[in-house]
Amino acid sequence: MTLRAAHRRTPRERVAWTSCAVALAIGAAGAIGLGASTSSCSLGEGQGAISGTLNVPLCWSGRFTLNPDFFAAVPYRNSVQLRIQSGGDYQTFSDGLSILVDDVATTRGQYLGRPLEVALSPEVTPPGVPIQAIANPALVHMTLYLQRTCHTQNVALYVVDQVTLNPDGSCDAPEAGDVPSSCGEVGVATPADAGADAAPADASTAPPSPIGKSTITFFKLFNGDPDEANAAERLTEASFDVYLADPREVCPGGLGPPPRCRGHLVTNPRFKFYFERGRPGQPFP
Repeated sequence: MTLRAAHRRTPRERVAWTSCAVALAIGAAGAIGLGASTSSCSLGEGQGAISGTLNVPLCWSGRFTLNPDFFAAVPYRNSVQLRIQSGGDYQTFSDGLSILVDDVATTRGQYLGRPLEVALSPEVTPPGVPIQAIANPALVHMTLYLQRTCHTQNVALYVVDQVTLNPDGSCDAPEAGDVPSSCGEVGVATPADAGADAAPADASTAPPSPIGKSTITFFKLFNGDPDEANAAERLTEASFDVYLADPREVCPGGLGPPPRCRGHLVTNPRFKFYFERGRPGQPFP
């Protein structure tokens, strides 16, 4: 496919073509990838709304609402990538959510109606944080991309396993601005002034910050078969309560508290849409 061919399509056709043609790879743009292309995807409408708060430096601080009008599902083997987006343009010019379900069969067989943890894939780590073996890795991963709202920079926030909340349990930006990172501060001797003897920090004077954990509950999940004729098997319906962070703010070596919360989003109402087989991923056999 050439760029000139893409320019002749409508915005919705361009989204359908690009979301089917290539699986999205994790990177600066914030997509969580399947690592391969697929032959078809959904190309239809759905329902649902997403709201909460964001704290993105130089972009957005405060209440945030995403009213999606484009819903896509890209199946690949036993996984499926869901794309919930506002607007029908390329992802690089839009705001939306990318949700990757690693194991469709297990999710459908054991977890429908039950909360599932949402976190980064174990093999995805920020610089300075070693890859560690996880006995029971999360089956679902999620990224919020803000390419339209924050068009002056390449912005994506990721759902990680834990985030550090404000003392009041919120993710709002402090009026005085973001506090410095607390990496390595717990239990570290702090001199009162230059030349003074070091004194141990009194951890008892400040209670630990609350921790936020993310979950998603699937009530229905598309079975991943592009040729499925049963409408009930093509339905995806879910709600979530997730906390977002910038993985680059994870403490070096993975030591220290979880990264600060950069966003808290919930569904109201839950999102719901049917898979509809769309345009083939390649314009040739």
